[in-house]
Amino acid sequence: MDVDLEELECDIAAMAAYWGERTTCWRASAADEFEAFVQPLAMREADPDFDIIQMINMCFTEWVLFERPLHDGRTPLQLYIGRAPNCIGSEAVERLRQVERTQFFSRFAILDKDSGAGVALLRDMRDDRVYDVHDPVLCEGRRWRDGTIAERIACVDGLWQVVGQARLYDRALPKYTEEDGPGELHEEDVGVPEIAHAGFFLRFLRDVLGAEGRYTPSLRAVAFQP
Repeated sequence: MDVDLEELECDIAAMAAYWGERTTCWRASAADEFEAFVQPLAMREADPDFDIIQMINMCFTEWVLFERPLHDGRTPLQLYIGRAPNCIGSEAVERLRQVERTQFFSRFAILDKDSGAGVALLRDMRDDRVYDVHDPVLCEGRRWRDGTIAERIACVDGLWQVVGQARLYDRALPKYTEEDGPGELHEEDVGVPEIAHAGFFLRFLRDVLGAEGRYTPSLRAVAFQP
């Protein structure tokens, strides 16, 4: 079956809206947990960059929906699949089920881009696996060339595609962050259980957004215009 990319985007948006209407059961505690670990520098500044604040909010929402357990060890995405509103069709539930089974966030070396098809050839920096990923935003970004892109992907009906909103590009050649790049366990993290046990996405955000993040000083947020 061919994948309708717009339908999948709508499926994820509907899931996000569902939880957005139920913030009383998760937002306060999740925000405290996120801020305590990531320690976003922009949130401590008197006059923060608006685009960076938007990025922080976007990353927070992505972490909550895809990774943070909400009830009985299950994430909001998993809970939504299990009790989707009656107005959500079975095909939408099946697409989201495939997303839940395959989704992950990582850093990828950009090997090639087919702008016409909107497909990029990406190598996962963490395990060297190579993926053809449908990502028109990456393919249209002329300055996003031979560095690395950090994003969340999933496979639906045989097609890998972006399912998160956070895209973080690093123009440095992959070889310079191959072993000890953002999100990995660094020397200074040894002996700090909360860092060692955190997921890659949270560690990545701590590195690039945190008050003491290795890469925070070089972060620049730009609203993408296709």
